[in-house]
Order: sequence, then structure tokens, then C-alpha cells
Amino acid sequence: MRLIPETHIDFAGKRRVFFGISALLVLVSVGSLVFRGFRYGVDFTGGSLLQIRFENRVTIDAMRSLLAGVGEGGASIQQDERGDFLVRVKPRDFGGRETFGSVLGRELTRQFPDNPFEVLREETVGPQVSKELQGKVLLAVALGLVGILIYVSFRFNLQFGVAAVFSLVFVTLIELGFLSLVGMEITMTVIAALLTVIGYAVNDSIVVSDRIREDLRKIRKETFTQIVNRALNETLSRTVITGLSVFFVLLALLVLGAASIKDFAAIMLVGMVLGTYSSIFVVANAVVEWEQKFPSKRRR
Repeated sequence: MRLIPETHIDFAGKRRVFFGISALLVLVSVGSLVFRGFRYGVDFTGGSLLQIRFENRVTIDAMRSLLAGVGEGGASIQQDERGDFLVRVKPRDFGGRETFGSVLGRELTRQFPDNPFEVLREETVGPQVSKELQGKVLLAVALGLVGILIYVSFRFNLQFGVAAVFSLVFVTLIELGFLSLVGMEITMTVIAALLTVIGYAVNDSIVVSDRIREDLRKIRKETFTQIVNRALNETLSRTVITGLSVFFVLLALLVLGAASIKDFAAIMLVGMVLGTYSSIFVVANAVVEWEQKFPSKRRR
């Protein structure tokens, strides 16, 4: 099935324009990371998180006053469109077997006796565990990128491997900039989404790289740049169909899904667009630029 008819777009010829757009995106992302930074969730800072739903809507001011009454006046409080509260507090020892959830539950029952509530989610992470998670996340991302470099270099060659890793770094950096700009909390769910995006992006890159390799073997009379353009145009329909399929599924999850998966869907949605963009405009064009600077023996 070809969603897009046969095309003859000069992707490689316009690579400097796409490099400029990519550089601008990176600049915005780095600027946001430097000046705004991240909002880390309980997974990485330690503390407790509770998601609470009341039968009858409660104002955020009433909840803030109640938390101040239990010594948590500095707690982070968010209320969504349904009226559910997301409460985060720093690590604190309540003594014995008491937890923040049990203390808050008693106070809610006392303050709102005629308004039943339900604790939809409760998470507690110690500061030592949160530090360990930070280190493990960085290690997981680094090992993933190294593994991809080795795999793609082995399957294709070094220039494709470096281009693929360069593309993944680009996608990851823009995603992190997006998280910083919108103020989304960094949680384990967010990290899982980022790693999934890396997998999606490298899959797209391998499809394009594979077609370039096939055309290099079959076609001898065209230049390297012409062959790359041919490969990109041949895979364009497949890339768009795959991207749209994933896009509509993620859009449905973002609009209709539960609050717990909306962050995952939002990151995946942005990542899917970035992965598609990078496979066409970053990976292939980076390989062309490499070939222009350091021609392979086959093309000399």
C-alpha cells in the first residue's frame, strides 16, 4: 500500500536546511534545560505521593489548609479536571508504622466526615532509593546508546552507527527539552517512555539505512547522494503510514486514557514525531555529510 504516490524529493540536497532546523530545536532544548531544569518526581527525590478522589469536589485551598494542619504546609498539590488531588511531600519519619498516607487519611476523615474519599495511588520512596534510581537510569540510557552503536555498526558500517546514535541523542535531547518546557515531572513512567521512544527511533533509522544499503548494492551508476535520496523516497510512504498509525493510537490514549498514562502518551507522541523526523532528515543526511567529507572506498 502506498499512501503517498511516487516522489522525487531532494532530501539530501536540502540537508543544510534540515541541519539548521535541528540545531535550532537543540538550542531551544538546551536553553530550557539550563534555565528551567527539571521537575523531579518522588521516584528521584524521595518522599510520598498520594492521588485522592472525593465523592464531592473539594477546593484546593481546603486541601492546602488541611495539609498545613498535619505539618505539610509546603506540600505540592495539583488538582485535575476531575477534581482529583495529587499530593507530594518530602521524606519524613512519622514514627512507628505510621506513613504519610495513614496520617492524611485520618485527617481527611475528620475534616470531611460527609464526603467519602478514595486513595487511588500511594507511592513512597526513600532518599537512598531515589539516588540509586538516578544512577541506574543514566546507566541504562548510556548502555542502550552504546549497544545501538555496536549493533548498527556491525549490521551496516561505522558511519551508519554513528549517524544512528547521533540521531538518538538528538531525539533524547529534544524530548528532555520538551519535558523541561512544559514542566512535566520526571518519573519512572517518563523514563520508560523515553527508552521506548529511543527504540522506536532506532527502528525507523534501521529501516531507512537498510534501504540505502540495498540500493547501494544494486545501483552503480548513481552518486551516493542520489542513492540516499532514492532510498528516502522509496521508504517515505511506509514511514508515513507507520507514523500515522502510532500517532492516532497515542492521541487516543492522550485524550481518553487515565491520568496515569497521559504523561507516557504525551512523551511517546512527541517522540514518534521526532523519531520519524530524525530517520529522514538526520540519520540519512548525516551519512551523506560523512560520505562527502570522507568518501568510502566503494565510491571513490
